[in-house]
Amino acid sequence: MENKQKENEELHRALVTLKIWAAQLCKEAGKDGDYLEKLWQGLCESEGMLREFAYYHDTQTFLCEKKVAGYTIADIMVWQVDHFKAYLDRGEDCLRYDSAKLFLSAFEVMLKMEQNPGPYVEKLTQESGTDRPNPQC
Repeated sequence: MENKQKENEELHRALVTLKIWAAQLCKEAGKDGDYLEKLWQGLCESEGMLREFAYYHDTQTFLCEKKVAGYTIADIMVWQVDHFKAYLDRGEDCLRYDSAKLFLSAFEVMLKMEQNPGPYVEKLTQESGTDRPNPQC
């Protein structure tokens, strides 16, 4: 019984640490408390996404164990970065795109994909994120 209590306390501390980190990311990204609560609830309710979030917190690398329609969190990040580069190609102000926003957005997209993957899979397969006719040039 004592081991179980100790285990529960460790789990509680880990969750508190993760939520504090999520709050810091939200603050850096200019997101409000409602956004944080919705994101946190989604992470806690999703099979695998909280583990992905915790793994990144601990290692600063993606676990990529969780897949939705064959896509991992790293796939979503790459897709988003391609879109960020498209803003650069067009000369648009990209200062509003930062790592905290991209990171949170990737998790938000994965959580939404769990509910309805179709529209996101379509975007992932059809949008390259670049305006240039030949991106290799």
